[in-house]
Amino acid sequence: MAASVDEDLRERAALVTVAFDGEAWILGRPELGVFVAVPEPGAVFVTTLQRTGSLAEATERAGQVAGEDVDGADLLEGLTAAGLLDPPAETAGDLAGRGRIRWIEGVSPRVAARLFGRVGWFCYAAAAVAVVTLLVLRPPLRPSWEDAWFLPSPGSSVFGWLLLAVLFGALHEAWHWLAGRAVGVPAIFRVSYRGIYIVFETDLTQIVTVPRHRRYGVYLAGMAVDTVVLAVTLALRALTPPTAVDDVLAAVVLFLSYTIVWQWAALPLRSDSYALLANALRCHNLYRTTWLTAKARLFRLTDAETAELAGAGERDRQVARWFMLLYLAGVVAMGWTLVTVVLPLLSSLGGWAVTQLGGGAIDSAQFWEAVAVVLYIAVQVGLPPLLALRERRLRRARRLL
Repeated sequence: MAASVDEDLRERAALVTVAFDGEAWILGRPELGVFVAVPEPGAVFVTTLQRTGSLAEATERAGQVAGEDVDGADLLEGLTAAGLLDPPAETAGDLAGRGRIRWIEGVSPRVAARLFGRVGWFCYAAAAVAVVTLLVLRPPLRPSWEDAWFLPSPGSSVFGWLLLAVLFGALHEAWHWLAGRAVGVPAIFRVSYRGIYIVFETDLTQIVTVPRHRRYGVYLAGMAVDTVVLAVTLALRALTPPTAVDDVLAAVVLFLSYTIVWQWAALPLRSDSYALLANALRCHNLYRTTWLTAKARLFRLTDAETAELAGAGERDRQVARWFMLLYLAGVVAMGWTLVTVVLPLLSSLGGWAVTQLGGGAIDSAQFWEAVAVVLYIAVQVGLPPLLALRERRLRRARRLL
C-alpha cells in the first residue's frame, strides 16, 4: 500500500534549507531568521518530506539512519515548534530589503571575492606586519590617550571622535558585508549595542549554511580592513613632518588601535573574536547558552529558560561551563570601564558643557557646541537601553535572532 502524501507538508518542508556543519546538520528558514542544529536523522527526515511529502516514509528513512525507531509525529512537532514549517512571511520582501548597504549593493560576489582571495589576505597580513614593525621601531608613532584631544576644544574633539567612529565603523562593517557576499551569504546592516557601547552590526546569521572553514575570512574581514587603514596612517605619520594634520592622523591611530584591541578584549561580548572562537569550537549558539548557564548558577531560570538550556546542543553546554568565566569577566571589565572611564569622561564633558551654557551667549559658537555635547551625552546614556528594548521586541516577534 502506497504511503499517503501530504502536498501541503511537502510544500512547507520545501521552504527549509538543509546544510551540513561538520558535526550537525543545520535546518533553516533564512527569510524568517530561524536556524536549528539537528543530528543526521532530523536532516534526512526533512529532505525526505521535501522529496515525497510522506510522513510515514520520512519517519522510516530517519529511523534507518538513526539505527532505531523514531517518532515521526514528535519530529514534525519539533519542526513546527521551531517555526521551520511556518508559511512564508508576507513581508519577506520587505525584510530582505531592510538593512541593505545600498551604496555597495552593485558589488557582485565575483568582485567581492577578489578582496578575500590569496592576494587579498597576503595584503592584510603584510599590513599587520607593517603595523607591528612601525610601532616597535618608531616609539613616537605609538598611540597615546593624549592624542584623543586633537581639536581646539574638548567638545570639538568629542565630535571628531564621533565622526571617526561613524566613518571607520561603517567601513569595518561594510568589509564584513563584502566578505559575506564573497561566499554567497546575504547580510543585514543595523545599529546595535554591546553592553554600554553603541555599535554598528552586520547580521550574518545565514553564514551557518556555509562550511565552517569558509567562515573565518568573513569574521576577520572587519579587523583586516582596520589593519590596512592603520598601516597606511602610520606610514603617513612616519613620512610627514609634525603638523596639524599629524594630530588628526595620531587620533586615527589611537582610534583604530583601540578598535582592534577591543575586538579581542571584548571576546565575551559577541565581538569578532567571539565569532572566531565559537566557530573554531564548533558551537552553534554559545553566547545565549553561556548567558543561560551563568544565570542558572547565579540566579534562577524561568521554566522556559530551563527548557531552552536543556535543549541547547551538548557541545554548547560543555563550552559554556568554562566560557561563562570569560563572560562574567567581560561583564566585570565593562562595569569597571563604566565607573573609571566612561562616567568620569561624561561627567567632565558635562561639567564643561554646563560652564559653557552658563557663561556663553546664546548666539556664540561655544554655547551651541555645549548644547551639542549635552545631546551627545544623552544619546550615549539613553540609546543602549532603548536599543535593548527594541531588539527584545524584535526577538519576540521572531524578526531577530
